[in-house]
Amino acid sequence: MDRIIIKDAEFFCNIGVSAKERSRKQKIFADAEMFFDTRKAAKTDDIKNTINYSSAYDLMKSIAEKKEYGLIETLANDIAKGILDKFNAQKINVKVKKRLTNMKYAAVEITREKNG
Repeated sequence: MDRIIIKDAEFFCNIGVSAKERSRKQKIFADAEMFFDTRKAAKTDDIKNTINYSSAYDLMKSIAEKKEYGLIETLANDIAKGILDKFNAQKINVKVKKRLTNMKYAAVEITREKNG
């Protein structure tokens, strides 16, 4: 299966376990690997036959910014669900990374399938 990949998409969202941490927007990075058969798009050279990565980014951004999150796990799950619901991806890997003061970042990576 082919993959369309978005790496290190940046969003600002209210996320964190404590109310204090959620009180200010933090920069979050997300990767998405969308599994999709790209042969029709390659043959036709038409964006209507693929997953538009710009539209996928816009959806990821709107999901990240629409509400407060306690956990990066919840954000990753919402992004995966949103992509699978809106686009023709059969499977998706999502990684959400949050920078912390004492490490480069903490991350969660999940895999979800369309009918799973």
